[in-house]
Amino acid sequence: MTPRLHARDLAAVLAIVGLGLALRLHFFSGLGLGDDPLLRNDMAAPVRGTQLPGGPNGYRFAWWIPTAITARWWGLGEAGLITPIVVMDVLGMVLVALFAGQLWGGWSAVAAALMLAVFPLDVAWSTMLSTDFFLSFFMALCMFGVVRAITTDHPTRRARGWTLAAVALWLGFHSKVSAVLLVPALAVVAWANRHALKESLRCFVGPAALLFGGSAIVFLALDGNPVAPFHEELAAQGLVGPGAAALHTVIPETFKLHPRWLFVPDSYGNLVYSIYPHALILFLLAGAALRIAPFWPVLWWLFFVFLGMEFNVQRAAGVWVAGFRNVRHGHVFVYPIVLLVTGYLVAFRARWPKVAHQLLAVLVAIGLWQSIRTATLTHVAFGDSREATRYLATLPKRPVYSDFQLGQWLTYSGLQEAGWSLVPAEGDDAKRAQQFATADGYVVTGGAREPYYGCSHCIPRAANLSPERWTLLKEIPSPIPPTVWRPEPVRIWARK
Repeated sequence: MTPRLHARDLAAVLAIVGLGLALRLHFFSGLGLGDDPLLRNDMAAPVRGTQLPGGPNGYRFAWWIPTAITARWWGLGEAGLITPIVVMDVLGMVLVALFAGQLWGGWSAVAAALMLAVFPLDVAWSTMLSTDFFLSFFMALCMFGVVRAITTDHPTRRARGWTLAAVALWLGFHSKVSAVLLVPALAVVAWANRHALKESLRCFVGPAALLFGGSAIVFLALDGNPVAPFHEELAAQGLVGPGAAALHTVIPETFKLHPRWLFVPDSYGNLVYSIYPHALILFLLAGAALRIAPFWPVLWWLFFVFLGMEFNVQRAAGVWVAGFRNVRHGHVFVYPIVLLVTGYLVAFRARWPKVAHQLLAVLVAIGLWQSIRTATLTHVAFGDSREATRYLATLPKRPVYSDFQLGQWLTYSGLQEAGWSLVPAEGDDAKRAQQFATADGYVVTGGAREPYYGCSHCIPRAANLSPERWTLLKEIPSPIPPTVWRPEPVRIWARK
């Protein structure tokens, strides 16, 4: 029998989700990732109603349709582009809580909501243009449908669960082709429960064949290739063509990235997954000794997705190549990790209630600490460019000298459309000093940019300017003390 969620449990979950949303909005980051200009450009066409997005984003309608709607309402700025990500994250928190509650009851729903509300990777990247949140949500929704199907004896509910899984898998695929990594997990779960499936599996295979078949026909009609999304993804990552072998050859470091992000502090000393992966490993070992099994469908989900992400390599020009691996791509691990840890806490609580509650408190406390540390980086860094362009908008129009990354914010803020232009600063301090000696206009120095993959040494410094030639117009109040990734505050200068 499926555990019931009482009204008080749902109220507690919604309160936790509300607090989690407040935490995310307090540390709002916004636009500033390296891919943001590309995604924004791709969204411009459907927003204006001229054509579909180009490149690999064309097939990702599960992301771009809701984004096109909000961007038509609020423009191609942060409100229009980031709102769908935030909404999807909120839905993800609710879904994971319902998933846990479906399996283990009200306490588990609250525990899962608490842990996800303070999951650093989820907190920090949910207010950026991270389309991976759509993929994560639909993969979780697919597994939610599967688990509903295999844990009920009611034929109608079982059929609905499989149908939900098929539709969610299709929507996940139209968020990113990585959704197909779920297929081996679905096959294993279906085989393990084959005696209880009866004929309800048809409710998955039929809709899935219809939906994916329809997509293949559309791809064939538009691109002449029924599997066009896979080729688009490979082309976008530079994994086809003569340059693939030279630029993307697999090296040992390739396979260290995901484990390092899961278990080791990043270059700023932050654990983007907190200690949830560490706790899961310890719980798996303790569970083996205590004869407490994990919830296998979710473990298979995590196992096959991790395996697919880790060994996502191809042959090109006789060598193995791999595409760029970004920390946000690992968001697909977040939901299954939370659910697996929740399952063990439920099992421990049945034997040692106080210990389980203390473990949950420790996990939540460390998660909150690491969430604040992690989210602060992009909150402050992206805020620097936002505040600089807001101040520039109050000044008479003149050329702006700074790094190319600030130039992207001239576009986001609408200054470029208003006729403002950016002159890229030279690459080293000596050349910048020479450039600024003859420049006329404004110079923006200091602050931070994208802290993980951005160009910190590209940012002009106040020391590059001669006080005899430049007047300080504005120093934006610094929300944090000087750090290695932000040694000085943002300053706007004008030629005397």
